[in-house]
Amino acid sequence: MKQIFALLIATMICASMAQAGNPKVEAAIAKDKDTKPATTFPADIPKLYAFFRSKGTEKGDILRGVWIAEDVGDAAPKQTKIDEAALTADENDFYGAFSLTKPTKGWPAGKYKIEIYLGDELATTAKFAIKAGKSDENSGDESKEDSSEE
Repeated sequence: MKQIFALLIATMICASMAQAGNPKVEAAIAKDKDTKPATTFPADIPKLYAFFRSKGTEKGDILRGVWIAEDVGDAAPKQTKIDEAALTADENDFYGAFSLTKPTKGWPAGKYKIEIYLGDELATTAKFAIKAGKSDENSGDESKEDSSEE
């Protein structure tokens, strides 16, 4: 009887570990929720969003977004942390967004990224670039696929 009970407990532990699995987080950068994600944005864009969705996360999990200027020339040292925010999952398989507003002096042209952590573990990174110049009607959509027919 003790062996069956021990086997039952071991099976339950293994099943709960298998269910927990490895949570996954995917993220993309866009200028708003109605625009396709992009990897390049104009220097005058007022705000950027890192939209994410998670799979295998649970209500109460904490996701933290860390915005980093990877390489912006003389504007800041490489790998400078710009901002950080945290969100608590209000449901399993949580989705949401982190945002970053244009700096007072404008966006320095260069390479940026957001690192999204699940707890203390890096879950995903989304990279993007800010190009010098002003936006046009396609701003924030430069990474879209070529729609011309061949």
